[in-house]
Amino acid sequence: MAAETTVHERDALLRDAVAAVPVDDVKGALDRAIRPDFQPPKAVKNALLALRRHHDPIPYLGRPQYRPTVPYLAAVLSDECLGRTIEELGDHSEDPTEEQLLAAVETVRPEFGDPVIAVMLAGVAHDQLPSSELCLRILATDPRYGLAGTAAAEAGATGTAAAEAGGVGGDRGPDAA
Repeated sequence: MAAETTVHERDALLRDAVAAVPVDDVKGALDRAIRPDFQPPKAVKNALLALRRHHDPIPYLGRPQYRPTVPYLAAVLSDECLGRTIEELGDHSEDPTEEQLLAAVETVRPEFGDPVIAVMLAGVAHDQLPSSELCLRILATDPRYGLAGTAAAEAGATGTAAAEAGGVGGDRGPDAA
């Protein structure tokens, strides 16, 4: 990942990606995230339960008490997509080339759609995996994912500091801080 892309910018990018998922899918992910087979920390589980009470939880993801839930929601939303993408990449899954990753994404696109693929790519970038810079570059350059204008994606794609590019555009909702 580009050194200039801060933790705050990666968090905002992931929040933006999750916020682009249809609300019913986010609600379904909230329901799955609190199941016994998924073990988030108690504070995160409590925040997930509180988010479930909202008719539309997306505007609340930027609030400080709900921010820790975003990586868990992203994991639940994109876990199956990530698994299929890794399967498609085969031996190249640890450090794929851009062409290999794009080919794998095209193969899984009919199953998962662009919002979930964006969450998967943002999740990889957020977790600082070996292909983080590649995922940032794809998010920054492919308009299908709706994240091309975010400062974190731009910083990963261009190598310039997002703060110099005008800050993070990831906070949504009336109470986003």
